[in-house]
Amino acid sequence: MNDSQNNQNNDFKNVNAVVIGELRKDKIGRPILVAELFVIILIVMISLPFLSSMLDDENSSLYKLLHGSSTPVVQTPTNKSEYSDARVKQPLNSQTSMKYGSLILKKFVLSRDKINVTISSYNGILNLDEEAYYLNLYSSSDNLLAHIKLVGEYDNSEKQVSLTSSGLSFNSDMSYKGMVVKMKDSDYPSVSMETDETGIGSFICKKDNRSIEYIFKNNYLIGIKDNVIVNISSQETTDDYLNLKRIYDEKASSLGSVATNEEGIDGFTFSANMDLENYRIPDGIKDYEYYALDTEAKIVHYAETGKGFDCE
Repeated sequence: MNDSQNNQNNDFKNVNAVVIGELRKDKIGRPILVAELFVIILIVMISLPFLSSMLDDENSSLYKLLHGSSTPVVQTPTNKSEYSDARVKQPLNSQTSMKYGSLILKKFVLSRDKINVTISSYNGILNLDEEAYYLNLYSSSDNLLAHIKLVGEYDNSEKQVSLTSSGLSFNSDMSYKGMVVKMKDSDYPSVSMETDETGIGSFICKKDNRSIEYIFKNNYLIGIKDNVIVNISSQETTDDYLNLKRIYDEKASSLGSVATNEEGIDGFTFSANMDLENYRIPDGIKDYEYYALDTEAKIVHYAETGKGFDCE
């Protein structure tokens, strides 16, 4: 190799590198960073509703992670009504409490020909004498045994009363059911009676010391004959007798010429004979065995037998 070639090689080795520019990494990475931020924002926007839902849900794993496990909430069952539906047959015993509208009946005790029961009104004063509520009595095999007219005036104070019906008799070895029925005119069963050629007939209802004859024309009420005999011996004290006589004296006076109350040696006898076609019962007389003119025979018969009168 000659000297000129050696000199050229040495000159090449001694040449310094010249920087002609720099490759900026930040200029290349910026588009990637923007894309990553966009993806993150998109993920957050999509996930936000789900996260919010999980934060509100006490059963979610995220809620439990942030708040810890909560004590389970025990759902209190809805209390069953303390009253059974009186419109449905219910067992008649001391544990039964049933309700129909404002009417409450509870603590039934059955003995011989009586039903002892506690009655009250759930809301306001309830006068059952002016309503057509009946307690229908059934055997354990669902045979209708009797209908009992519910009577008396009640408020929210409980009253113990005795109910009876014509021919009622209980067997202590048997169980019984009852339901309350509010009768409509069309619900009453028909009743038959002997009539004359003009269509006039009657039946007599008896209970204790009272006898009432109801007179009908073509099955519509036209007259009432009432007779009550009270003996002194039937009253516990003389005062009881005198108080009862005073009540019937006032009743005879209020009814006027159609009624009398005569006293004898053994007691007194009250009598009233009301021709309803020509006589109007005064408003002040509160006797629920007296019915208005043209009341149907079937209604009178059903109500009086339901009160314990024997009607024939």
